[in-house]
Amino acid sequence: MARLNKEEPWNIEACDLMARNGYSLVAAVSEMGLDITSEELEKVVRRKSFNKLLWAARHRYSNQLANDPDFKKETIIGKLISLSQQLEDQKEYDKAAEAILKAAKVAGFVGPESTTVSIFGDLSQSDLDKIRLKVEGEISGKTARPN
Repeated sequence: MARLNKEEPWNIEACDLMARNGYSLVAAVSEMGLDITSEELEKVVRRKSFNKLLWAARHRYSNQLANDPDFKKETIIGKLISLSQQLEDQKEYDKAAEAILKAAKVAGFVGPESTTVSIFGDLSQSDLDKIRLKVEGEISGKTARPN
C-alpha cells in the first residue's frame, strides 16, 4: 500500500469518531470500513498534523457539550451518579464513593455551596447605592405610611 497523504479526507472523520466515542484510531478506521494496515495507522497516529486534528476535534466536541441547552447542574449530578454506579460494579468502591461525594458537592449537600447564601442576589454596587439613597430619603422625610 502506498504511503498515505497527510491530507487524507478520512483523517477528519476518524478524529471526530475518536473524540466523540473514545475510539482508538484502529477502531475508528474499522468503524468507517476502511482497509488500512496497522503499520500505516501507527505512522498516522504519530504525526503532528494528525494529533493537531484530533486535538481540534476533541475541543469542538467539548464545546458542543458545554453549549448544549440540556447541559445543566442536574446533568452533571446524574452523570456522576452513573459513573459511581459503574465504578461500584467494577468493585472500585473508594472511587465510587469519591464520585458520589463530588455529586453531593455539586448538588450543594456538602461543602461551601451549601452554606453560602447571597442576600444581594445580582445587585451591582450602583443598584445598592440607589436603594441606599431612596431609603435615606424616606427616613429623612419621615413619611408616615398607613399599615
